[in-house]
Amino acid sequence: MKEPDGVKKVLLIHHIEGQCRCVIGFKDGDAREAYMCGEPVYQRRGKKLSSWCVYHYGQMHTTAAQQHRESHQSAEFPQAVSIVRNP
Repeated sequence: MKEPDGVKKVLLIHHIEGQCRCVIGFKDGDAREAYMCGEPVYQRRGKKLSSWCVYHYGQMHTTAAQQHRESHQSAEFPQAVSIVRNP
């Protein structure tokens, strides 16, 4: 799941139903003019529409431990290797 590129961002006052509501920034730094993600929202079968797109839904519903583990399993970090030593 990749992060949205921000092409569909929309100002809060122009936000419509079905767009991700995650705040991704502010127009000219003014907290009264928030930019929302704007990507189509995530919908699980048999459930009502979410407030977030697939990416932000995943961000909101993962635990801190999972995020920490996933960030340390990327290709940039070497993986630890267990070494068993016999005396």
